[in-house]
Amino acid sequence: MTLSFIIPVYNGSEYIVRCLDSITNLAIPETDYEVIVVDDCSTDDTRDVVREYIVSHKQVCLICQPENHRQGAARNRGLKEAKGEYIVFVDSDDYLLPDFVEAYKIALQTKADMVYFGIEREIKQNEMSHMDIDLPQGEIMTGTAYCERFFNDGVFWFPWSYIIRRSFLVSLKYPFVEDRQHEDRDWLAYVLSQAWTVTYSPKRAYRYCCNHNSTCRAPKYSTIFDHVASGIRHIDLSERLVGQCPNLSQLLYILGKEEIENFLRLRYLTKFSWVENLSFYDEKHLKPLIFDLKRLCNEYQMSRTVHYIVSNRLLFLPLLLIATPIADLIRKLISFQRQHRQQ
Repeated sequence: MTLSFIIPVYNGSEYIVRCLDSITNLAIPETDYEVIVVDDCSTDDTRDVVREYIVSHKQVCLICQPENHRQGAARNRGLKEAKGEYIVFVDSDDYLLPDFVEAYKIALQTKADMVYFGIEREIKQNEMSHMDIDLPQGEIMTGTAYCERFFNDGVFWFPWSYIIRRSFLVSLKYPFVEDRQHEDRDWLAYVLSQAWTVTYSPKRAYRYCCNHNSTCRAPKYSTIFDHVASGIRHIDLSERLVGQCPNLSQLLYILGKEEIENFLRLRYLTKFSWVENLSFYDEKHLKPLIFDLKRLCNEYQMSRTVHYIVSNRLLFLPLLLIATPIADLIRKLISFQRQHRQQ
């Protein structure tokens, strides 16, 4: 078997058939691939929809996670079960385009560790942007050279924009972070940096769809803890790659620092309903976060804002439980104080 498509899904009944059809309708013999759908404890009828689909598509299988551990865990489980020579991650609310077959052929011809393919990204409904790079089709680079050349072109933002050799991926022993959202950008940056061979298929093979109900936007799936933890991982990875990929390392540091500072300042306090995330206000999630933030303040050049918050025992955390109206009141009080001082 050549290809394993891994689809993590949570409450995706509205889109999952479209996603599956985009794979099973490809001009690839069904004996050459498998589709592994990993359901992360959906509360809608996603499982029933997939089971019905499997009846007429034997190359599709469903794995039901016993507990919800988020997208990273679902991808890890799919990779563990996969048998194909190559892995393709697909988000359940997106879909593949017919030209994916061209990227697949390039993978077979070059035997590269990773093949990046062109993407159509939906900005608004029926309005697309394209994510392409200036690399001739078939040209092969090391992962280090690729990262240094295209570090600023968004090539390490989306795991689903690559065909990845499974043996290479397994050899890294570098799973996705589980129980966190925003788990993929730093993961892909590291994986790319370790590849021996990376190449490109300019044909656009994947459509990223604008789904406002996706897990990365849903209140119960995206917390301030996830963003801060992601920032910490970016900074740690930047240190790990500084000698190998200095440009990528610098960008990772900047991205990580911005993510930490933005969310510690409660910039997005009203974006999500924090009261729905009480399960993350516990020792399992908070203690490691506090420890790592203190470590970063000691080891790296973090802003005074971050130093102040950490030195005051992360006084921002109780504010996460404040509802939107109270947050608005706080902002008004701060604004009033500033006006009073100016007078």
